[in-house]
Amino acid sequence: MSKVVWHSCSPWAPSGYGQQTAIWIRKLKEMGHEVIVSSYWGLSGSPTQWEGITVLPGYGSNYCSTSLGGHCQVIKPDLVVTLGDIWVLDPGILRQYPVAHWLPSDCRPMSLADRSCINQSGARLIAMSRFGYDRFRTAGYKPYYIPHGIDTEIFRPAEDRDKVRDALGVTGNFVIGINAANNDAIRKALPEQMLAFAKFNADHPDSLLALHTGVHQEGGQDIESVAENLGITDKIRVVDQYRYHSGLVTPEDLAEWYQMLDVLSACTYGEGFGIPIVEAQASGVPVITTNASAMTELNPYGTAVDGEPFWNGVHKGWWISPGISQIAEAFEKAYREWQEDPRLREFALQYDKETVAREYFGPVISELLEPA
Repeated sequence: MSKVVWHSCSPWAPSGYGQQTAIWIRKLKEMGHEVIVSSYWGLSGSPTQWEGITVLPGYGSNYCSTSLGGHCQVIKPDLVVTLGDIWVLDPGILRQYPVAHWLPSDCRPMSLADRSCINQSGARLIAMSRFGYDRFRTAGYKPYYIPHGIDTEIFRPAEDRDKVRDALGVTGNFVIGINAANNDAIRKALPEQMLAFAKFNADHPDSLLALHTGVHQEGGQDIESVAENLGITDKIRVVDQYRYHSGLVTPEDLAEWYQMLDVLSACTYGEGFGIPIVEAQASGVPVITTNASAMTELNPYGTAVDGEPFWNGVHKGWWISPGISQIAEAFEKAYREWQEDPRLREFALQYDKETVAREYFGPVISELLEPA
């Protein structure tokens, strides 16, 4: 039995990385490995058990690199998998252990900050998108590829869409949704998409904007102020903030939220993967994305908007700033041409967690655990 330390969010965390942690540590356990979670978000002060898996608390700087090093010193793992950004980690600690980074890549070219960490740590790379895989290869690395996976039994079209919309109070409205963590003032392009909605809503007062995000969040935008500035406060429906911030929104709740939408707007500056894009399509909902990063491979049947290059000074690479007028035009197109499209779910099924486990995750993990 191999020992695998998994460094990411706690598996009960409702974030994208938290939900991916839950999926893949279960798979590691099913594969017969002993898996221990080193949590950098969601647990502090003492260890606990989750479905028979030990979850250890995080502490120290650099996204809990200090605690990761301490855990590894005691556990002596055969493999350490980090899921999330790596430029925030301490490569001096990482290079002491057999590390593989399951790493988002949303810049063109590959982030210089990521390259610096990898060159110092000597860790292996796992790309979560074809875009990232190509960026890593171009930068001179030899990455593996494992896309994110979702539970398509949870994220599925509504049996009675009208009933869901009626229960959620949006009957008779054209509903545009945005599901994006408001942790970064730029990347998720929340003000830009809200401005595009305001332009669209001026001609379509029957439209609503449903926001699955935090309204007031450190490091993010003041969504309430943006809405007031644009005069659309009465046209916005926001997820219950207490339940959202307390981690009480379940995957089933989120699935129902998707089912009420007419279209999902995911026009961000860049995505390492973009889980909501796949969750929405699995639910039968069309998506509007920016023609950039992993979004180019995840939305073949939706609408892609162009924009202008945006220099990311932290990563020293280029994002794309989505065009506001183009987003508004894409909303208009979705409003005018909406129809059920079975291709959306058919496409999303390739990212079902069981398919990803069989075709990518299992083989890659087995290879990473082979003796050098």
